[in-house]
Amino acid sequence: MISDDTVNILLVDDQPGKLLAYEAILDGLNARLIKATTAEEALAALLKTEIAVILMDVCMPDLDGFELASMIRDHPRHEKTAVIFISAVRLDTDDLLKGYRTGAVDYVPVPVVPEILKAKVQIFVELYRKSRQLDALNAELEERVRQRTEQLEHSHAMLQQSEERLRLASEAARLGTFEYEQTEQTLEWSPNAAEVLHVGVPSPQRFDAFIDIVHADDREAVRSYFRAANFADTTAELEFRVNGARGVAWVLARARAFKIGEGGAARVLGTILDVTERKSADSHQQLLMAELDHRVKNILANVAAIARLSSSNAISIGAFASALDGRIHAMSAAHDLLRQSSWTGVDLHELVTGAIEPFRSRTDNDILVEGDQVRLTSKFAQSMALVLHELVTNAVKHGALSKPGGTVSVSWSRLVSPAGDKIRFAWKERGGPSCTKPIKNGFGLTVIRSAACECGGQAEMQLAPEGFEFSFQGDLSTRTQMVSPRHIAILPKSSQPLPAVNVPTPRGCRILLIEDEALIALQLKFDLEAEGHTVIGPVARLSEALHTAADTEFDIALIDINLGADNSAPIAEILDRREVPFAFTTGYNDLVFLPPPLREYPHLTKPYNPADVKELVLKLQRQASEKRTVTRDESNQVA
Repeated sequence: MISDDTVNILLVDDQPGKLLAYEAILDGLNARLIKATTAEEALAALLKTEIAVILMDVCMPDLDGFELASMIRDHPRHEKTAVIFISAVRLDTDDLLKGYRTGAVDYVPVPVVPEILKAKVQIFVELYRKSRQLDALNAELEERVRQRTEQLEHSHAMLQQSEERLRLASEAARLGTFEYEQTEQTLEWSPNAAEVLHVGVPSPQRFDAFIDIVHADDREAVRSYFRAANFADTTAELEFRVNGARGVAWVLARARAFKIGEGGAARVLGTILDVTERKSADSHQQLLMAELDHRVKNILANVAAIARLSSSNAISIGAFASALDGRIHAMSAAHDLLRQSSWTGVDLHELVTGAIEPFRSRTDNDILVEGDQVRLTSKFAQSMALVLHELVTNAVKHGALSKPGGTVSVSWSRLVSPAGDKIRFAWKERGGPSCTKPIKNGFGLTVIRSAACECGGQAEMQLAPEGFEFSFQGDLSTRTQMVSPRHIAILPKSSQPLPAVNVPTPRGCRILLIEDEALIALQLKFDLEAEGHTVIGPVARLSEALHTAADTEFDIALIDINLGADNSAPIAEILDRREVPFAFTTGYNDLVFLPPPLREYPHLTKPYNPADVKELVLKLQRQASEKRTVTRDESNQVA
């Protein structure tokens, strides 16, 4: 489109008449005509105005046209301005060549043909207009390019900032990224993927090569996950394990499918997060909850056993309440000492002092306490607290502390032997009433005897005329070590045959009882014996239990799952090979924390209900009877 804007034409001639003639010729060009009679006027007009075409006479008095044209061409602003020479005198070829050399675009001789001159001027006017329009378009285009460049640079800078923020956030969150291409079966990883996966991975990586580092149990799930994520409209999640450089690591993957363009291949874009610590914390929390449940159940079972055992010898409700209160307070005091040491163990001197201290206000008798520095495990400390409580209350009621002048000596020592260190504990009373043998064993004597079993030794009691004496000796290494985490282990089956087991009698049977809680074991033993059964044990230590299970004859077995820091899985293996019906006793409420091979066996949850114990024993007796019948039939067929 040609612009209709008015342009300026400069007419230079020293004769005003010619200027008027040129003005008449150029009328109608939609141009403003500027007239100059001298070179000076012409230069002044050029400095003030944009000129499209200069119509100039060659012969002028002050400065000829050639010189003026050279001066105009030397100015950068007018080096491309169209100059048309008009001359009536200088028409030689040399003049024409000189005119063109100075930058003229045309050389018109006089007389001038008006139509030709006007046509020539009009052509250069239109060229000027188009040139000016093109300059404007170029300027506009350059401005648009500049603006667009600034926008792109700003967008690029913002994109770089966004990518940097994403990178920093991903690194801070230990979050890696990946892109899965279904057609090529390749994975593109972010630079920090190796930190998340705990193993170095190339990028790109073949999908099959990635599957090789995935845990064998999770590989099919990972394959299904990527196949499903390739067509998913929502974010898909999966937790899986990888075999890292430092062991097995847990990874949480979140991904979603997308397509690039119409008909493009589907790709999966996702993130990976190392959740190993979280999974470990979750597992630890579940284990703590199960252990808490187990310990609470054991405490309740102990309290129930104390209550039932105390009631069996109580002569009145008041005596029962007093005895029960004292025994529970003794266990509570032991718990306080364990809590103060974060359940790592109790110093025996502190335990003895704490048990005797409440009774010092009742008597002025001398109580001597001395012994080596020995630390008891949490389980043994609770049993020992009850033993000390029974000893001191018996001394206050019936022994040396019941009359003036009586004395009590409490001592213990560490015995060094080739088989391992042992501990010897002694309680001696002097100056009290003469001792006589009791008509029946009460709760106190029963608890005192159980301490020997608890420490894996033998108890000795002497009712001498000069005073009551109690002592026991046990393994120091197994009962005074720090508490260690429980471990689960299933031993492989032995190929050696084990002794056959006799069939249970119709009414009563022989029951192997394995329980490391002394009070619970005693109460369970009394309940079973009251039903006419013979109890073998109770056995509290794993080593002794393994020997008894393998070499002793019995009909059925009740086994505590946890034996201190050990568990009874190896015992179960032995009984299973001997085809002895058995059941577990446990404080765990959720059997998911038991080893898988043990979850299908019958179990009895603490605290026990006598009716439940009776029902479970009858069930095990029936199983033993059925196995006896099958064995007898097989023997008859062979005969």
